[in-house]
Parts: sequence; structure tokens; C-alpha cells
Amino acid sequence: MPAKKNRVRIPSELAAQVLFAADRTCCVCRAKGKPIQIHHIDDDPSNNKFTNLAVLCLDCHDLTQIRGGFGRKLDADQVRLYRDHWIGTVAESRRSSAPEISDLEDRELELRLATSVAEINLEKEDWADLALHYAAIGNTELRDKYTEKAITSGVSDEMHCLLREEQGKSENIPEEVIRREVRRLSQGPHASQTQLARLFRTLGKTQDAVRAYVNGIIEDLDDRRPFAAAFYLKEIVQSGLVEGLFIEALKEARAEGDLWWEIRALEELGWHDELKSVIQSRREEIEEKEDPFQLRVLYRYDGDREAYADVVELIERAQQTVTDEDGTSYTVYRFDLDHGSET
Repeated sequence: MPAKKNRVRIPSELAAQVLFAADRTCCVCRAKGKPIQIHHIDDDPSNNKFTNLAVLCLDCHDLTQIRGGFGRKLDADQVRLYRDHWIGTVAESRRSSAPEISDLEDRELELRLATSVAEINLEKEDWADLALHYAAIGNTELRDKYTEKAITSGVSDEMHCLLREEQGKSENIPEEVIRREVRRLSQGPHASQTQLARLFRTLGKTQDAVRAYVNGIIEDLDDRRPFAAAFYLKEIVQSGLVEGLFIEALKEARAEGDLWWEIRALEELGWHDELKSVIQSRREEIEEKEDPFQLRVLYRYDGDREAYADVVELIERAQQTVTDEDGTSYTVYRFDLDHGSET
């Protein structure tokens, strides 16, 4: 005989929040006016977390109690999907007064596909694809549940890394998995610089990732695959690796005490508030050094228009183009005062 479950009364304030979020409507059938109750998704009546509570009508609640084949039971994972989707629909409806018919139909189609794809993978016991499916639709709770189930059941090193990347938990990838995957992508029949780049990106190795991407893009261009080259160039930008390189440059500049390259890195990152703070905190150093380029930034953030215009004109007058004997041209700055030069 199963042990009796310890039921803990749902606090009235929490119950009100749950009912409000669901518009006092069953999250599964969504039929208005039916008697409803608050259901504990994990069947633990003592677990009164908001994320464990769903509003169901009596008919749909009965379906959660049926034991047997998958198709004859409304299980916890399905209830979570219905609950999350319905709460989102209610919230969106309140924001926009009333969603258009087409919007509601689109959301219903999304829910239908979300549940049917989940059922298919569940029947196949394909835990990895199920985890990736939940990651794609933004259900982190079920993503994490099936990620752990997939890894425990056994997956390839490639899938192991992908699942942890989707979780944002690359630190949980075992070292031996990383070593094997780097070796597989670096040599042999499965070697791929762009896939290696993605692995390094997952691991937070920014410079290694960019290097591998560039090598892969060069290979694509050499092999006349312009689409692939363009695709991975776009991926570099969208993945945040460019920003990552500037952040590493910023760290190096600060470690070396190089104010100018700290300023340049902050400018490229667009971190204007931090740049302003740095400039103001090192005002005396900048004014004492009298470097026109640093003064230009200082005056710009000070809002000193006259001083800013003067230093811009000074820099413009000092700019010269020099051509070497081999025909190479480059720019130098020669100032009347001892400001040095910059190429």
C-alpha cells in the first residue's frame, strides 16, 4: 500500500496568483466557466511552488490520474507545456487587450507542434532530441530534466557538448569528453575547423574559436564554397565572438596599464558609461601627458566643445601620409609639441 502523501495547504495569496495567471481557466482544454482546481504537477501535494501548480478543470484533472499507455494519460511534462503556454497566452492577451484571431491560431499551432514533437520523442525514448526540443521552445525546466536523462543514458561526445551548450553549462562537460572531441574535430575523417570553432566557443575559448573559424572560412573560400564562408562569417558576428575579443583586449590593456588601448576597447564595445568613468578617474594623468588622442576623448565626454574642436584641429594638422621606398603608404602624426607620433 503506497505511503500517504503529506498535503500542505496552498497559501491563499499563492493560490490567487496561480488563478490570476491562468485567468481562472483550465490550461489544457481552456473551456471558460468549467469548475476548476489547482493541480500539483509532480503529484506531490506538499510542493507548493508556483512552477509546480497548474489550473485544471475536473475533466482534465481526471486525465492526470489515468495510468497506462502514454496516449491515455495527461502526464506531468504535458501539463507543464500546457501550463507555460497558457500563462504566456493570458499575459500576452492582457498586454494587447485582445490578440488577433490569427495570433491565437499561430499560438495554438505552436502548442500543437510542441506537444506532438515531444510525444514522438518520448515514445522513441530519444531523450537528447527531447531535451533539444524543449530548449528550442524555451522550457528550461524540461530541457534540464531530459538533458540529465540523456547524458545518464549515454550520448556521443558531440551531443554531450551540444546539450551542455544549450543549458549554458559548458563547465559541466568532463575534461575527457573535451579532449576526445577536440581530437576528433582536429584530425581524421571528421576533422572540421568550423565545428572545432563551435566547440571552442562553447568552452569560452574566444581566441581559439575565432582562429578555427578563420581557418575554416579560408578553407571554404579555397574550395569555392562562398555560401559556407559567408554563413560562418555571419556566425562569428552573431555569436558574440567579436565582442569577446574586444573584452579580452580590454583585460590585457588594463593588466598592462595601457590607457589608450583601454579607451579604444571600451569605444568599440560601446560601453560609454564605463568609458566616461575611466576618463574622469584618470583626468590628471591624461592632462599631464597631453596626448591629443586621449584629450579628444576627455573633452568629448566633458562636453567641452571649444577644447574638443581645438584638439581635433590639432590632430588634423599633424596628420601626414608617408610612403616607403617599396611603395607602402601609412599615416603618421607629427605635432609641434612633444606629443610623439602614432601610425
